[in-house]
Amino acid sequence: MNRLLAVLLATTLLGCAAMEVTRDPGSPFFVIPEGSVIELHQPLEIRPGTARIWLQRGRAAPGHDWYAPSCNLEVRTLDRERSQTVAPGTFVIRRVQQMEERVELPRPEVQLAAVGFGVGFRVGDYDDGGMIGMWRGYHLWLESEEQPDVLRMTCKGAFSTTWDVRPPSLDDLRVVFGDIATLHLP
Repeated sequence: MNRLLAVLLATTLLGCAAMEVTRDPGSPFFVIPEGSVIELHQPLEIRPGTARIWLQRGRAAPGHDWYAPSCNLEVRTLDRERSQTVAPGTFVIRRVQQMEERVELPRPEVQLAAVGFGVGFRVGDYDDGGMIGMWRGYHLWLESEEQPDVLRMTCKGAFSTTWDVRPPSLDDLRVVFGDIATLHLP
């Protein structure tokens, strides 16, 4: 009984310690707090037939490189005929939702034989041999009185294997935004 109580107490204390780490902006596990503000410094044009624009490496684009951190700014309205513009302004982050997105990559058509030593299980792949990759990140639900059509910004770390994936850090977001936007923490 005493041993069980000691294990439960240790688990609880370790859990509290892990939660404390996430409040450190230098931690790779830092979660952007609600009440933070994204300040957009230049207009962003969303092409017809889409409801988002990607930010990556300080540039806006209709798509993104899977293997580098990125964010996409989404609007509520899908206009199939005309482009939409999100004007410079401030957007308050009202809700932060952690997310992960998994993708199974198909098995390559050509496989090379290899000789080696293995341990009796496979990490990161399904039975059909496809490799599992994923993103981790955040949905930042935005609010602006001047631009109520702006819905959210989704920021993801680089696409990676399941054991190496991480959400974008604050430094990653600074690179993603470049001169386009600034994140202000409360």
